Amino acid sequence: MLWNLTAGFKSKFIMFRSIFIMPFNKQLKGHIRISAAMVAIDGIQIAAAIFNCFPQKQGKEMMTALQVQDLPLAEKIQSQLFVFDDLAGVDDRSMQTLIAKIPRESLNLALRGITGACQQKFFTNMSANAAAMLKEALDNAPPKALSEIEKARKAIIDLARKLESEQQIILTNDGLYIE
Repeated sequence: MLWNLTAGFKSKFIMFRSIFIMPFNKQLKGHIRISAAMVAIDGIQIAAAIFNCFPQKQGKEMMTALQVQDLPLAEKIQSQLFVFDDLAGVDDRSMQTLIAKIPRESLNLALRGITGACQQKFFTNMSANAAAMLKEALDNAPPKALSEIEKARKAIIDLARKLESEQQIILTNDGLYIE
């Protein structure tokens, strides 16, 4: 059974769902007055923003539980989420801009435990010397707490979102670019 979660977690999820997701999805599609302007608010986007604040493990548990309860809603929320591994799909120019703005210590920490396409995306968008130094630092790095690694990854995602809002990079990779 998929409800193989602790009773405390299950009750927190039910409370989260009833307090946040359902009201947002049903009621916040209306309008909120912000700075004397009317702005449409989508409950799915708000729920996704809340999910992005969770540590990765808890977010996955919450999403799994939501999928059991309401698969269409879970799919809508998932479509709005952007996680660290999604950076593998960002275009090279945007990735280079992002890398230039990330402190080296944060990048070193965030890339721990990442393999495959995401790690390769970072290395191929750095100079050969910088990539070699980072690989060496990763190979020789002492163990770090998962919470520190997730904090560094979240900081990079937050930076990426900020750069996207400033139109310095493009995060979505739908394969369509107009120059």
